Amino acid sequence: MNVDGRPFMVLTLKPQDTHYVGTLEMPKHMSTDGLTFSGVSRESTTKPAITAAPQGDRIRITTKPQDKSDEADEFDFTLTTTGEARIKIPEAPFDPWPFTRYAGTDPLRVWDGWDARRSYALQPPYVAPNPEMAAIYKADQAFRQSQQSFEASAKQIEKDDAARREQVRALIDTGQLRAGEDFRLAAMVFQHGGEPRDYLFAHTLALIAMRKGDVGASWIAAASLDRYLRSIDRQQVFGLQFKPGGAERQPFDDTLLSDALRLQLGIPTLAEQTAQMQQFVGK
Repeated sequence: MNVDGRPFMVLTLKPQDTHYVGTLEMPKHMSTDGLTFSGVSRESTTKPAITAAPQGDRIRITTKPQDKSDEADEFDFTLTTTGEARIKIPEAPFDPWPFTRYAGTDPLRVWDGWDARRSYALQPPYVAPNPEMAAIYKADQAFRQSQQSFEASAKQIEKDDAARREQVRALIDTGQLRAGEDFRLAAMVFQHGGEPRDYLFAHTLALIAMRKGDVGASWIAAASLDRYLRSIDRQQVFGLQFKPGGAERQPFDDTLLSDALRLQLGIPTLAEQTAQMQQFVGK
């Protein structure tokens, strides 16, 4: 398993009777949320590993403790395609990690150049966006290209928005949204909801999109938070919400965040936001 293009975990297995035996080498110390690894030590540890009998393309791997202070770890190993596999820690709240069969001839070892002060990201496998989600988003945006087109069909748009939210809910509940882009577009749809829980849900979807690597979702994460705050009679903080039909902001705490912090999230400055809104409303 590679992280930042370097060997991070090395699993070696050899058949023995009805199961496999081998070793698992990995950094001795680290912490992870499944996608990033922090506090990674240069020193590695190698634990003996043994498996149960294979069940189809799946194997349960158990690493043996090396001393009394150590604990046995378990992993679910699943072959996906020739030369590739996924390994998951049972009950862990994150996706399996990708492993690739090593084709070299020299012994492979975990890299010893990790910097414990840094965080390293695992490159997630590519997941194709859901075309149905893209179509729902396209419909959501169709009458939102200008203030005039929106006002001309406002009542019908409100009904259609509610139907689209139900469609998105169904996609989420059936596990059909998997790509970061899917969750970013879903957040945009719920941003056009009618009550605080819709905006809070949009904010959550945007955070999921960002975790899946869609950094562009930072804008909708901020906008949905602003809209949620406004809907519960609190001051917005990013300044992304404007009064209907104009370029004046809703109640706004303009002292909490600076434009420099907005730019760190890819959010326009206050002046740029105002100019964009003026263009949208035709003023």
